[in-house]
Amino acid sequence: MTDQLTCEAIDERGIIERYVSERLPEPEESAFEEHFFLCPRCQEALRVAMAVRGVVRAPGAVPLARRRVPRWAPVAAAAGVVLAAGLVALVARRPAVSSDAARDLGAVLVPPIYLGLPVRAAESPGDSLFERGMKAYVSQRFEEAADLLARAVSAGVAPAPAEFFRAASSLMLGRNAEAAAGFERVAAAGETPYLHEARYYRAKLLLRLGRAEDALRELRAAARGPSEVAGAANALADSVEARLRR
Repeated sequence: MTDQLTCEAIDERGIIERYVSERLPEPEESAFEEHFFLCPRCQEALRVAMAVRGVVRAPGAVPLARRRVPRWAPVAAAAGVVLAAGLVALVARRPAVSSDAARDLGAVLVPPIYLGLPVRAAESPGDSLFERGMKAYVSQRFEEAADLLARAVSAGVAPAPAEFFRAASSLMLGRNAEAAAGFERVAAAGETPYLHEARYYRAKLLLRLGRAEDALRELRAAARGPSEVAGAANALADSVEARLRR
């Protein structure tokens, strides 16, 4: 039952990590899936955990579409919840020394993951635009996604997720300055589930733009977030500093 499992118990028992690594016994798995579907906090924690686990496997990371799909997924999809087809690359592979210091550490191998958001019973025009935009994003139609998500923001949808994935679409299109500005808007909105990840990706973009010192400041801010993002931010910051010392 949903009320038998709390976020605190999930953290204490390491349920999310065991779920992602497929080491969770079936009764606990079922209880977690019931809780997860109604808990934005655990949705975000699972999204980040899957992202980081995907990095460990890159290159050749297993797309979400080929992973075990929770039993509630068909019901969730019917309600408008879309699962991502890709995994985020939170930790850069160490490339050969670049002639341009740390710029190549800004590489992003696959788009930020989208696990889906619960859809309100009565959709507004903004909700509909957001859902269409995220379907385009998951299908890697990033130009269409960016347009639809911009329209969703104008229509009054919750700005943090729409702005985050709009910026992510620009990131994957190679529109570096536009994507950096988008992630900055998400960070400026304050405490949302996307705050620290937005800072991480803005740091990536600043590296691409040759602004390594600014990127380090963003990484230090991102390192104050959840442990998965903090670990990735610290690892990337170490790589940037090592490049700058050469």
